[in-house]
Amino acid sequence: MKETDFDAELLASNLLGANNLTELYEKEKILTNAKMIALQDNVVDGNLDYAHLKAIHYFLFSDIYVWAGKDRNEANIIAKFGKGTTLFTPHGQIPKVSKNLFDALKNENYFTKEDKVTFAKSVAIFMNGLNILHPFREGNGRVQRIFMEYLADNAGYTLSFKETTAEEMQKASIYGAKGNLYLMEQIFTKALQG
Repeated sequence: MKETDFDAELLASNLLGANNLTELYEKEKILTNAKMIALQDNVVDGNLDYAHLKAIHYFLFSDIYVWAGKDRNEANIIAKFGKGTTLFTPHGQIPKVSKNLFDALKNENYFTKEDKVTFAKSVAIFMNGLNILHPFREGNGRVQRIFMEYLADNAGYTLSFKETTAEEMQKASIYGAKGNLYLMEQIFTKALQG
């Protein structure tokens, strides 16, 4: 794996003493998997707001990165972020976009009064917004899934992504960024119980 300046910054910000990306990602996977197992018995407390999302990130990554719990704007990570043809929210717009996204969630009462079909559509829209926001340098997908589980629990549903493959989520995210939320809705419809 060829190291770029962007990768060098990532290596410089790790707390694990990893000297290359392979070592860093192997250690990161072990530690975050252990933290995710710990979350089965202990939730990260919060109010389903942006601070709560950042608290989840901090919980998962505080032993790994110096910027754990900070979004790209707070961590002064100014590089453009994207995957494929999808560009994520520029770092300087994260405060405004995150406020709008989470204010809308609060105004919708966290989707607590919605039937299962409507809830699946609503959380697909919100998840798409979170994905496009992409606030963190690393770990966005893991944090998003945990947050969505908390959101579903708050509305009286159980949400499990165990049957959702990484490829399905990636494809749904790509389509969602282009305005087509059908695949994301299908993921939530399949993953919701209750």
